[in-house]
Amino acid sequence: MPPDNETLSQEEIDALLHAMEAGSLAVSNVNEEEDIMANVREYNFRRPMKFSKEQLRTLQLIHENYARDVSTYLSSRARSYVNVTFASVDQITFSEFQQSLTSPTFISVFSTDILPGSAVFQMGLDIGYVLVDKLLGGPGIPLETLRTPTELELAILRKEGLSLIKALSKAWATIVPFDTILEKTEFNPQFVQIAAPNEMTVLITLSINFKDIQGFINVCWPSSLLEPINEKLTTRLWSPDRKTTQKQIEKLKNSVLMTKAEVKAILGETTIQLSDFLNIDIGDVIRLNSFNDEPISVTVQDAPIFKGTPGIYKGHYAINIEKEDPELLEKVLVERYLKSLQ
Repeated sequence: MPPDNETLSQEEIDALLHAMEAGSLAVSNVNEEEDIMANVREYNFRRPMKFSKEQLRTLQLIHENYARDVSTYLSSRARSYVNVTFASVDQITFSEFQQSLTSPTFISVFSTDILPGSAVFQMGLDIGYVLVDKLLGGPGIPLETLRTPTELELAILRKEGLSLIKALSKAWATIVPFDTILEKTEFNPQFVQIAAPNEMTVLITLSINFKDIQGFINVCWPSSLLEPINEKLTTRLWSPDRKTTQKQIEKLKNSVLMTKAEVKAILGETTIQLSDFLNIDIGDVIRLNSFNDEPISVTVQDAPIFKGTPGIYKGHYAINIEKEDPELLEKVLVERYLKSLQ
């Protein structure tokens, strides 16, 4: 058969018609050959695909949730909005992943408590240095030339990297619960050898936009590490948005209502020097930052939520609640939620 872009000459057409009339060439043979070629698929034995489209889709759903958690965490740490979105999922060899990274870069090698082998978390130092600058009180100015971090910068990056790795456990909880363990930190990709160069890996890429700077986070999962849970990588088991039953809601509500909370009434506060404190004697007066006719703060778990007036009720000291600060209560709850993600 001629190629698709080649036109038969009149002599070739006459020869085909003559062969068909003579019985040496059957039309059915031509059709069978075309059907066989249509079912042929290319397969590279040097780059075998380890994961199906459904498994890759499940990995995408897991890391889309992870991207949202990372965005929340980095926004709280940097005290400004950080947008993190899922970018891509690819199957490449481990050597190709190494060659795609520049040096220096921030790499954390981590493992889990149930899966064999190690995986890689990588974040570009362009984003890393901006985050370090914000955490140290700076405006978040990027470096013009990337360099190896100092000891102080390394300690900060390692701490933040550990928190980001821990967040992976939460993202994977709907498929397989595990705890992550940080093994080591590197800055040269060539020093990271967690798999054979030709082993296939799943590369998850997240895009980060922070203060007009765009960077990337990569999570590299070797196929040998995910092989024990391949059967669980299915969208049928993916249920992050499971509906909560009314019975579960009532059970949670009762648990919350039975929780004990410490309530304090703060008459006033002040700051004195240590030398004055050591010289305090009976009869001395310490001036507070409040007046006797002002409402005092009432805290719940050390969070000032109410204002009240002190007094006596049935022979006991008491506080008459006068007003509530709902905005402060909401702020406290949000701050505690963000703190729980760290």
